Amino acid sequence: MLALATSWPAVAQDTATYRALLARYRCPIVDRLDRIYAVGDPAVHQDAFLIVDMPPGPETYVQCIFYRADKIMCEAASGFYISPPGQPRTAHLPPNAIAALAALGFSTDDSQGNFRVDLDVAAPPDFNGIADFILKALHDAYGARAETKLDLHAPYAPRGTSKCVPVS
Repeated sequence: MLALATSWPAVAQDTATYRALLARYRCPIVDRLDRIYAVGDPAVHQDAFLIVDMPPGPETYVQCIFYRADKIMCEAASGFYISPPGQPRTAHLPPNAIAALAALGFSTDDSQGNFRVDLDVAAPPDFNGIADFILKALHDAYGARAETKLDLHAPYAPRGTSKCVPVS
């Protein structure tokens, strides 16, 4: 358990590294959030989610799902799901990572699953704000940086569009 806990990076406070992470990943996340939201009523389209993860980590991700037109629920990995159901829990996020998530409004109770937070979705939606929130959680709790490879998973937006491709 200690080895896994120490594999999660310490909380980052460096705004320069956060800005670099935003510069690299904000557009692809905003692009996907926009397309997911455009699918329509989350009560009808129940796969209206986005997962942003840091492979190959065992549980280093933030996932968000639109569950109403004006609400999105986000979860940050807690280590809860690493152990098989019915087996003793073997992984916990370090206290400094939990504190970073708490500062963003996530719950700090991981006794039954991941850390969660419900966010209001403005009309019109502020996808930049949601993307910044996701990236801030990944940066501060899991150590994501601009050079970190992040994978994005979204059934309604499986690939990025050309609007986020850099032009040389």
